Amino acid sequence: MTAGCGPEGPYPAREIRLVVHASPGGISDAVSRHVSRGLQERLGVPVVAENRVGAAGSLALSFVARSQADGYTIGYAPVDMTIIPHLGYSRVSLGDFEYLTLHTRAPAALAVPASTGWTSVDDFIAAGRERQINMGTSGSGSIWHLAGLALSRAIDVPLTYVPFSGSGQAVTALLGGHVHAVVAAPFEVDAHVRAGVLRVLAVMADERSPLLPDVPTFSSLGYPDLTIDAWGGFLAPRGLAPDRRERLLQALTDVLASDEFARFARERGLEVEVRKGEAFEQFVQQESERFGHLVAQAGLGLAGAR
Repeated sequence: MTAGCGPEGPYPAREIRLVVHASPGGISDAVSRHVSRGLQERLGVPVVAENRVGAAGSLALSFVARSQADGYTIGYAPVDMTIIPHLGYSRVSLGDFEYLTLHTRAPAALAVPASTGWTSVDDFIAAGRERQINMGTSGSGSIWHLAGLALSRAIDVPLTYVPFSGSGQAVTALLGGHVHAVVAAPFEVDAHVRAGVLRVLAVMADERSPLLPDVPTFSSLGYPDLTIDAWGGFLAPRGLAPDRRERLLQALTDVLASDEFARFARERGLEVEVRKGEAFEQFVQQESERFGHLVAQAGLGLAGAR
């Protein structure tokens, strides 16, 4: 009897659960629900997004890692999974999973109030050398906090980081004048940029954001190593049978290659990038090494939190 067939029939024969680390309403949740609908159409069974929020994403990842490797529980793979082990409170290791595919990336964007009069990164640097700049981040040790740390090192300007429970709260604080700048995804500030309230000085990517086509990249401004983005993918518990893995991967690939998903991503300033299987796993390992260095340099984590 093969792993793909049994008393319940060929796989899939019942509902598949897609576990999400983030709260409803955020971009990770939106991507998961959009993909769930696409998977349901292609697999012929219900695919339900289930939110398990807590412990910086490790709660959801731990749940997936402990689930049966039968193809009926898969999970959202957030960039956070490459950061939290270095902070000392991860409940799982990167080796606990089968890596299905990377799906999208969103670059870090440096946003400031338009009222500051800062119109360039040079203006930001000059201001930072004259006074202390408070930067709002989506929590200590988050991807946008690390992007802020990398920014500070690249431009040689000290920044004071003010953690919030999420990017939305950090942007709200920026709008209220409680911080001087934030690092966030383009889609998290785009509406305020279009309203003329905020200004994005540059994005941490090799290419310009489709949402912010007039905004330069840090690479083009002479900071080639300042490329950081929030990416997401999908994974499953380690030990998933190859035939079920391929069935899931084919369905996911079809969804991500669709015009509908391309439109969904473009409207949110997400770059679709598919890296499957081993290529995705290698990418995750490389990101873990990179962020591990940043965490250590900043003295973050349980051993050196500040």
